[in-house]
Amino acid sequence: MRLSFRLPHPPRDRADAVEILPPLAAPGTPVEGPERGAGRAGRDAVDRVEAELVRAARAVGVAARDGCAESEAVAAETAALARGLDALGGRADEARTRSRALGASAESLAAEAEGLAGVLVQAGRHLERTDAESRVLQTEMVGAAQDSARLVEAVATLARQANRLALGATVEAARAGTEGGTLWQAAEEFKLLAADAAQAVEEVRALNRRLSGPGAVAMGSLATSLACLRPAFATTGAAAEAQAAAAWRLSDAAQELAHSTDDLVGDAAAAAAAADAAARRMEAARSAGAGLAGLAGGFAGRAVASLRQAEIGDRRVHDRYPVDLAARVGNWGLGRVLDLSRGGLLLAPPEGCTSAIGARLSLDVRGIGRMQVQVVGASPRGLHCVLGDVIAEARMRDALMAIEEENRPLIAAAQGGAASVAAALEQALATGRLAPHALFDTTYRPVVGIEPPHYLTAAVPALEDLLPPILEPLLLADPRTAFCIAVDRNGYAPVHNRAQSLVPRTGDPAWNALHARQRRLYDDRTGLAAARSTRAFLVQACPQDEAGRPPLREVSSPIRVHGRHWGALRMGFRI
Repeated sequence: MRLSFRLPHPPRDRADAVEILPPLAAPGTPVEGPERGAGRAGRDAVDRVEAELVRAARAVGVAARDGCAESEAVAAETAALARGLDALGGRADEARTRSRALGASAESLAAEAEGLAGVLVQAGRHLERTDAESRVLQTEMVGAAQDSARLVEAVATLARQANRLALGATVEAARAGTEGGTLWQAAEEFKLLAADAAQAVEEVRALNRRLSGPGAVAMGSLATSLACLRPAFATTGAAAEAQAAAAWRLSDAAQELAHSTDDLVGDAAAAAAAADAAARRMEAARSAGAGLAGLAGGFAGRAVASLRQAEIGDRRVHDRYPVDLAARVGNWGLGRVLDLSRGGLLLAPPEGCTSAIGARLSLDVRGIGRMQVQVVGASPRGLHCVLGDVIAEARMRDALMAIEEENRPLIAAAQGGAASVAAALEQALATGRLAPHALFDTTYRPVVGIEPPHYLTAAVPALEDLLPPILEPLLLADPRTAFCIAVDRNGYAPVHNRAQSLVPRTGDPAWNALHARQRRLYDDRTGLAAARSTRAFLVQACPQDEAGRPPLREVSSPIRVHGRHWGALRMGFRI
């Protein structure tokens, strides 16, 4: 019969990945072996503790997932708030720039308004002087008009007198006859003088009319207009001064607004930074919640593994052997049988097969034949089944004989190696080379700068000398052996085989993952089951490791030091 050890797909939820084994005696179903009262009571207590652990882990997982969702929502809202604050900071910065520009414009306007007010004050003063001068001019024009009127009368009188003289000279010249030539000449001169005087009188009268008529009116209108302009100039000057004062106030307000906007920009930046930090903390909380969910599942898995591997909680009457056998399940199709024992098997059912507890199934297992089984439990790994009739028991017994025969030398090697390690440790304790507290030290101190993490304990220096002389010959004794290590109850391997224990390289994770395998905690499900098991031996299927190596068959045996369980010897064999 050909056996293979392909591991099923790992579950997605660590909390759900806890294997809940079926009870030993379901009502109306056979069990794998005889029960004793005290042992049954202890296993019942372990069942209850296991169930509580699983329920608690699942509750923590659900709460952690809910917390993750809420943290993610809060982180998204906080990130949006941070973006809004960033935008607000940008707008506040723009408002600050505009406020400063407004302050500068208002300051310029105030200066210009003050200048205009000064010009208007000066213009008002000039207007006042012009008004006074225009009134003086108007008075002088009136006096000139009066003087010209008197001058006209004087010239008119002179013209009349000149005319009488001309008339008198003409009369005397006529009386003198030929001797009156001089008189005739004088009469002509007097006539010309009278004409010139009359013409001067008309011109002076015309000038007087202009001075006393439209000119006087225009000068009066000018004086009146200047008098009206004086209050207008005063009002305009006052308005300019008020505008200058308002502009200065506006400039001060703009500067205060700019300063306030500076504070707002700083506050917005600080708030945005705080919102970013809060978003990062929310994201960290979300990651922590996700880690908590995984941690809860891992804790429950490790706790259940510890309980089930302890003597009080071990319900396996018969040893189980990992296999990978195709099995036709009734009309459902092909499934896989993952392990076998004299009392039952673990079945990975085909898709769609949802058999309930107590259901009976007909299997046709490759290399074994047809058998009837009953489902007594379910876990993420598959359906836990007991054999349903004597035919199934006979066929299972025949199949297991070949499997046990194949595994017997491997089991013997693991048990012999475990005994050799236990003897070496007891000898070291007896000679004082190792102290009990150092051997059972579980204070794992991490080594800085190495990935994957390496740890040191108080026993490492002594174990590095004691273990290799035992482990290396076991590794070389069988060409199928892939590794041979001793681990404590927590899966800690203080040393590894020389071929896989090269000096780690700082900053080279790939090298370390492939080669630096000592001083590490192998606390996965397989490693922890081997480390905590108290059965005489345990056969398991090792999954593919991080280096991509194919699956292995692992055989482990407990190491007891003076009756106290220290750990296990783990040997991996190539299939």
